Amino acid sequence: MLDEPIARSDMPAIAAVRADAGESVDPVLAEIAAALRPCGLRIGGIVQEEHQDSGAARPGTRLRDLSDGMLIQISWDRGRHARGCRLDPGALAEAARRLEDTVEAGVDLLILNRFGKSESEGAGLRTIIERAMLAGVPVLTAVRNEYAAAWDDFHGGMAVWLPIDTNAVLAWCCAVTGLGRMPARIFDMSAS
Repeated sequence: MLDEPIARSDMPAIAAVRADAGESVDPVLAEIAAALRPCGLRIGGIVQEEHQDSGAARPGTRLRDLSDGMLIQISWDRGRHARGCRLDPGALAEAARRLEDTVEAGVDLLILNRFGKSESEGAGLRTIIERAMLAGVPVLTAVRNEYAAAWDDFHGGMAVWLPIDTNAVLAWCCAVTGLGRMPARIFDMSAS
C-alpha cells in the first residue's frame, strides 16, 4: 500500500475520526502530522497531550501547535478535591487565535484535536473549522460518539467519518491534499 497512487477525489474535504469514550485519538492525529510533514505539506492545527507535573493532583492537559511545536497549557490544577471544569478559557482563546493565524497564513491540512462539548454548543474551535472550510483548507478532527449528532448537524453532510485507523486516515489526507502517494513511513498506532 505504501507506493500505491492516491487519486485526488471529490470526497469531502472535512473528516472526523469517530471514537468511543476513552479511546485515544490524539496519538493517531499526531502520527498523521508526523508522517505528512516530510512530504512537503504545510500542516497546521493542534493535538492534545496529557502530562503529569510533579506535585499536581491530576494530569494536566496541553495543546501542541503543529505549526511550530509550541505547547499551550489549557488546564489548571485546582487541587485534589476540586470538582468541575479545569479548562483555562484564556489559554483556549490563545490556541484559537494561533489557529486563526495558521489558517490565514495558509496550510494544506488543518488537524484539530476534537469537536467536543464546546463546539457542539457553538463555541470552542467551531469558528476555526468554519474559517478553514471557507478558505478551502481540508480539516481533520476527532469526534466522540456523544457529540456525533451535533457534528452531523454542524457539517450538514459535508464531512466524512473515518475509523481510528492510521492508514485509513492517512489515505483520506493524501486524497484531499492531492499528495498523490502514501508517505514512505507509516506509523500504525492501532498496533501499539
